[in-house]
Amino acid sequence: MSIPISALVLTKNEEANLPDCLASLRWAAEVVVVDSFSTDRTVEIAQQHGARVVQHHFQDYAAQHNFAQEQATHDWVIFIDADERVSDELAQEIQRLAAAGALTQNTAYHIERLHLISGRWMYSDPAKRQLTSHYRQHLKRVEVPRLYHRRDAYWERPLHETVQVPGSHGVLTGVIYHYAYTNLSAIGESFNSYTDREAAYLHATLGRARVSLIEAIARGLRTFVFMYFWWGWWRLGEQGLLMAIINGYAKFMNYAKLSERLRIQSQQGIWTEKDRKLLEQSTPPDQPASAPRDANS
Repeated sequence: MSIPISALVLTKNEEANLPDCLASLRWAAEVVVVDSFSTDRTVEIAQQHGARVVQHHFQDYAAQHNFAQEQATHDWVIFIDADERVSDELAQEIQRLAAAGALTQNTAYHIERLHLISGRWMYSDPAKRQLTSHYRQHLKRVEVPRLYHRRDAYWERPLHETVQVPGSHGVLTGVIYHYAYTNLSAIGESFNSYTDREAAYLHATLGRARVSLIEAIARGLRTFVFMYFWWGWWRLGEQGLLMAIINGYAKFMNYAKLSERLRIQSQQGIWTEKDRKLLEQSTPPDQPASAPRDANS
């Protein structure tokens, strides 16, 4: 007997992305769209595609994921963002495992995401795509499980959320295509919002009294070196260099803004009322903009 799977999609004003996303999920037993009260045609589009829509106010990503998986009819769920597409190969692989009852060999599965950045698919290294044991372990570190048994699963962290799923984890060979940052303008649109929110998150969680500009520079450089050399983005040519620079600069700005927030808090310097209002943003108040891949460094 084939194992039914619920596909879950979180949305907020995703009318441009949602049709192609839902089209890539036609194979699922059900599609549930958890919407944060969109003001565009997101809900209408979801209903036109046969999805069940549940409205829920957004607190943070972890809370929204936990709520969404509770709305699923089936125990096996797959989370897909509105700007992502399930590849045909991945859909066929999941259906094959579900039909054979082999899905239950693990409680969760990690899936590689390919990101379309400035004209090239990233972050897959073609030289390592044979899914060797080493590469499978790499994917388990850098990609949260997307397909899993929901009963004992729990999402944590309001920003850079992760899900804890007890039991053994597997890696699927199919991929998810990600279309959030197809050009530099798209990256720039969300950059300032993302670094503001990341700085607020660091301020709320680190408990630091001081962060120097030198530390911010060092963290930015370390992120660049880690991604460009250790992750092997040098193999991806111009786009690899570009994204390593952008991620390094994002890391620098996260900590430079954290340093500024700490100085505002301790009243070191001359600050306006507008500046002091930054401290009111202690946790993301609404669905945050996604960002280029962040290195945990």
